[in-house]
Amino acid sequence: MGDFFRKQLFNIIAAVFLALFVIVWGSVLFQVWVFIPEVPGAAPRLNGAVVCAAGALSTSLSSLTASALGFTMAEVRREEQAGAGKSPGQASEGVFDAGGITTKLSGRVVTALMVYLVIGMLVLGVWLVKGTASTDLIGAFSLSLLGWIIGAAGVVFQTEKPMSQATGTA
Repeated sequence: MGDFFRKQLFNIIAAVFLALFVIVWGSVLFQVWVFIPEVPGAAPRLNGAVVCAAGALSTSLSSLTASALGFTMAEVRREEQAGAGKSPGQASEGVFDAGGITTKLSGRVVTALMVYLVIGMLVLGVWLVKGTASTDLIGAFSLSLLGWIIGAAGVVFQTEKPMSQATGTA
């Protein structure tokens, strides 16, 4: 039994972290969604500990996923340059295929990305529907998510090979 935990330690840590993220943000979303303001536009009062935990978890997951993507991109770029006989300091011609990045991502990273995006989209939806009747925490995470998506989209479009390179034409 101890051997199982030793082999699965990183998966267990990742699962606990993602479960906490989902539980805390699920609680925040539920409280904001069911809140009926006595004064129009008033936001619900959330427990300070929940606000701190939600902020720390969302910031951490955003940073962790962004850095995992960045490190993976750098690794793929190094491998492509080494395969082409270039040193890591030399600029490569064009851009590289995003498929090389996605195949190198671990299952934990892919799961974290999907959890972050799904919860983030739910938060964004609640913020857009509830407007001023949501909390500043919801608004802050929504804006952070939008920034993350814009950055990720920039990477996606940057890594796409131009049509001439993909087909081998000039």
